[in-house]
Amino acid sequence: MNHDLLPDYDTLRDLAENSPDKLESILRKNIEAIIEKTSGNHRRRLQGLQFQIDAQRQLAKNPVDSCIRISRMMHESFLELNRALTNFNNSQPICDKKKDSYIIYLTDRK
Repeated sequence: MNHDLLPDYDTLRDLAENSPDKLESILRKNIEAIIEKTSGNHRRRLQGLQFQIDAQRQLAKNPVDSCIRISRMMHESFLELNRALTNFNNSQPICDKKKDSYIIYLTDRK
């Protein structure tokens, strides 16, 4: 992240309490800077993900609800990844160590 765009903690806290619009502007600038540094499919994926996050923030009743909604999104994504990895591992054949230890050398035909 470009730390030139990000004020110190005390300034951020003050903005959150007194100028939430300015804090939101800083958030947007940093998000855009990160997305701009990516390319191709990664950029499109990040833009889509940010769209989903923004939608959850708009639907939220308050900042805590927003945090819970985004946390739930992350948790669901993690569970989906876990299921995919579990299914991948379960579909792999179980190797018999004794069978797999034999080496077969292939030679060129003459």
